[in-house]
Amino acid sequence: MKLLRWLKPKAEENSSNLGLCISYPKSGRTWLRVMLDQLVVGLDYTHGGSAFHRKDFRSADAFLGKRPLIFLHRNPIDTTISGYFHVTKREAWRGLFQGDLSSFVRDPQFGIERTLRFNAMWLAAIRERDDVLITRYETLHSDAASELRQIAKWLNVEPDEEEITKAIDVGRFESMRNKESSGQSDERYGHRLRTVDSTDSDSFKVRRGVVGGYKDYLTEKEILYCKNIMESYGITA
Repeated sequence: MKLLRWLKPKAEENSSNLGLCISYPKSGRTWLRVMLDQLVVGLDYTHGGSAFHRKDFRSADAFLGKRPLIFLHRNPIDTTISGYFHVTKREAWRGLFQGDLSSFVRDPQFGIERTLRFNAMWLAAIRERDDVLITRYETLHSDAASELRQIAKWLNVEPDEEEITKAIDVGRFESMRNKESSGQSDERYGHRLRTVDSTDSDSFKVRRGVVGGYKDYLTEKEILYCKNIMESYGITA
């Protein structure tokens, strides 16, 4: 047991239980975590049973009402595309999926419908609650400073403007990508920010960091398929 604790990344050891951040895999959690860690905002992080190797989500009720919670979500098409590269590159050793991207998007076990089911479940569960703060990956992209201030304030932490600026700089794509590539992130984050194959950019944890990147990978027909499913769940891009 002592050995397991020793092997934990420092970021995990330093969690101060201010609250919990929950998100579907590939929703931008690592980016948010790096910025909040820089602000010394200690949170615990979970995918709520939605990790790709798990078949069933945990109920939202298992997490609600215990402590402040942040729910992070992202455009489900971008999330699903990023999920494909995670499953087939970073976790290829699991042998979870061997098809192409188009097949992955349509796959009920891994594709966009799974992304939507998790996010829809959570958004419905927290709609009327005042102990959950909802943030979006796209909002962080458009105004990271305001979003970080809101999260910090909600958790009763008061960073100054210099600290906010520093956190944003540390979380910039180029900075995170360089640290992953060089191995500088290993001590703090362990395998979570470790390059799988330095010659394959799609195998990086910090892969692209863009909004709307799915348009570079899907045909118009595939995008329409995704948007039609999203509409059925009451979620727009």
